[in-house]
Amino acid sequence: MGLTRPVRWVVAALAILLTAITASWFVRQAHEWPVAGLDGRVYRDAARAFLDREDIYSGRFQGLPFTYPPFALLVFVPLALVPENAATLLMFLLSGAALLAVVRWCQDYATRARAGSWWVTVALAAPAAVLVEPVRTTFSLGQVNVLLLALVVGLDARGTRWSGVGAGLATAIKIAPGLLVAAQAVRSDWRAFARGVLAFAVATSLAAVLAPAATRTYFTSLLWDSSRPGGLDYLQNQSLRGLLARHLPDHASLAWLLGAVLVLALGAWVVRRHRRDPFYALTAAALTGLLVSPVSWSHHWVWVLPCVAVGVRSGLRSPAAWTALALLASTVVELLFWTTSAEPLLVTQDMYVVLGLAWLVAAAVAVGGVEDPASVPAPEADAVGSTS
Repeated sequence: MGLTRPVRWVVAALAILLTAITASWFVRQAHEWPVAGLDGRVYRDAARAFLDREDIYSGRFQGLPFTYPPFALLVFVPLALVPENAATLLMFLLSGAALLAVVRWCQDYATRARAGSWWVTVALAAPAAVLVEPVRTTFSLGQVNVLLLALVVGLDARGTRWSGVGAGLATAIKIAPGLLVAAQAVRSDWRAFARGVLAFAVATSLAAVLAPAATRTYFTSLLWDSSRPGGLDYLQNQSLRGLLARHLPDHASLAWLLGAVLVLALGAWVVRRHRRDPFYALTAAALTGLLVSPVSWSHHWVWVLPCVAVGVRSGLRSPAAWTALALLASTVVELLFWTTSAEPLLVTQDMYVVLGLAWLVAAAVAVGGVEDPASVPAPEADAVGSTS
């Protein structure tokens, strides 16, 4: 049902106002926050070193190591071809467009239809960019998380004919989304699984041809070094491994192995249970991956947006809805809990981990889920733009 003309004007004005406030917030942050755009500059500097035929993985850029697979270097080359400020602006604008697309697709999914006014989408996306911590930090650092989220949601979670390719390419850029490729096999969507594997193989093979030494170094040693991205016990590491490193440092490794097996089993159950709904299933797989990965920085949790869409679609009586809203709330109030005190309260240190687990449990016990064949497209939907 469309909005009346007066309501459309009000929503449009609100969307413009919120966008202006959001843009001004990030502009001010860019001038005041010393590490604003830091990761984007790392991407650019690493790509420049790649073009200069330097050893990428032995160097440091902006004081940090480059931790991504070699194919990511090819993706980041455009950043190396423009001045630093232009590269930072480019990452911001691309992430903004990706966020707008993700919010729109989440709207479509949550309302079981192609949602109405784009002004409503803008009005939702603008505050999300500042208030939702994973999204805000992604924008602030110039990270790729929202871009990869858009790639997977746009191609895979909506059940398009390209399903699987999004996660395959995302895995070649940042290895963590690999579990989303495996999730297609759990769903018994073997074509999507094959496309994901093929997309990853083609992208990685291209990188191997252009950067053979870097490819060999990454996949034979660096891939298995979980300490390279940073300290596992750091507060921003919102994974099961991070939680255990903070609270059970002497037994963290063994406890993590046992816990990861249990969480993987739980995640596989949820994916299988909701296999006829790719949006729901891949959201569950993404949260599972965030939980079991040795390192899941808080800004990796941009999947909170699809998680909330699943909750809204499930209805307020569903525990998946309440746990999703609790997870969303935790990302909004993170600033108060994590950055205003030298010693954050114990109960707030692992909010994403605890509430992510709670959402998976809620999804596992959901009665009937949202697997309505009349409202969810088959995995091999014909139209690229079809939504679930």
